[in-house]
Amino acid sequence: MNEYNWKIEHQCPQCGAPVILDEADRLLFCPFCRTRLYLTTPDHFRYHIPIAAINSADLVYIPYWRLKGNGFLVQAREVAPRFIDINSLAVDNKKLPASLGLRPQVMNLKFTSPDMPGRFLQANMSSAGIMKNMDKMIDAASPEKIMKTDMVFTEIMKNIEKAGPIVTLGRSLMADLLVAGLMSDKDIMGDAAMPESAVFYHTVIGEVISLIYSPGYIEKDILYDAFTRKPILPWREEEMQILLSDAKPPNWQIRFVSTLCPRCGWDLEGEKNAVVMTCRNCDSVWNCPKDTFEPVPFSVMPNTSKDAVMYLPFWRMTPRCEGITLSSYADLIRAANLPKAVQPAYETQPVYFWSPAFKVNPALFIRLARQMTLLQPPVELNESFGGASVHSATLPMTEAVESMMITLACVITDKRRMYPKLANIKATADDVMLVYHPFRITLRELIHLSAPLAIDRQALNLGVHL
Repeated sequence: MNEYNWKIEHQCPQCGAPVILDEADRLLFCPFCRTRLYLTTPDHFRYHIPIAAINSADLVYIPYWRLKGNGFLVQAREVAPRFIDINSLAVDNKKLPASLGLRPQVMNLKFTSPDMPGRFLQANMSSAGIMKNMDKMIDAASPEKIMKTDMVFTEIMKNIEKAGPIVTLGRSLMADLLVAGLMSDKDIMGDAAMPESAVFYHTVIGEVISLIYSPGYIEKDILYDAFTRKPILPWREEEMQILLSDAKPPNWQIRFVSTLCPRCGWDLEGEKNAVVMTCRNCDSVWNCPKDTFEPVPFSVMPNTSKDAVMYLPFWRMTPRCEGITLSSYADLIRAANLPKAVQPAYETQPVYFWSPAFKVNPALFIRLARQMTLLQPPVELNESFGGASVHSATLPMTEAVESMMITLACVITDKRRMYPKLANIKATADDVMLVYHPFRITLRELIHLSAPLAIDRQALNLGVHL
């Protein structure tokens, strides 16, 4: 697993000075001319590993998908968080190297543009293919394996022997009933029959998907690796022509958007990996889903402390669920078995799902999402930061909506009955608002002013690498 973002080398479009970016950076800041620009692309960012002293006519670039994010697996009794960081060949050809390995970690990358020399193999395996195979990849990376049939049978027999005189059926008859399907392992073992690592639902939240091109060159009808100079495969032009793309589409070009507030013309503020920018002059919040900034509905919770505070952003979502009743606070109390009596007013009180709008390690992310959803903090409509420090929102709204299913899996208590049904449950958001909550700054923690919630400052700082 990679621990850090890959480094991207680029030139300032204003003065031409070199600028080093992390892969997750969306804000280009030039230290020479002080230009601040927001980076956008219609689909995925594309990078290449630069190589020199090779004839461009013989140069061939091989594409690889890179996926990084917080992975969550809903297993038999828990939601297991994992950090996912993989790269995989984007061409359907088993003779090409399956992975880039550690190469991009030790070499600076550059953005790929349509005017680059050389030929490019088409990425005919979409990024969706990686997502579809994510269950296999995650399971292969897990130390726990799903029990095989013979292992289940062995555990059943052990359970029978422990039961002693209570079990009147013999081993051979029990085995015949199991094989014939007249008795299930759950009839004997109960919850123990369900493999601990069986996965009922999985997703990746806050993922960064990029396309990385690795250079090779053709010499005497053989494709060589441009760095190791070792042969990769025999090059047959008539066979490979179908995979080659001489013309690069225009959407490969990186687009730069001015970071001036569309409302008042003031400089928008945000960290280098921010997906939401704030204007402290007119107290507005903006995101850039395409190539222009658009306003984001938001609210700022009041600061009641005299101590130094920092505002942390959270997405508040109004759920619309299919396959489960969850449209009121009363439904949440019943699903999560909260220690509260269901009052008549709760039947009409709206329920909200919450998600951090910033990236942290997956275990902390799901803990915060669960706690905020169970707490259901009231929101007072206010759009002024009052000069307080603000942490940038680095998790897009669309990713927060995807986290609703994982939060649901965390809060429901009847896991044995509901987890097998998760595949048939759909959760979307009818309304989404960005809410900034005040946290008191201490030496090591950030403590919520009105809720029993604390966040380690170091964990928050390390989120920049996710």
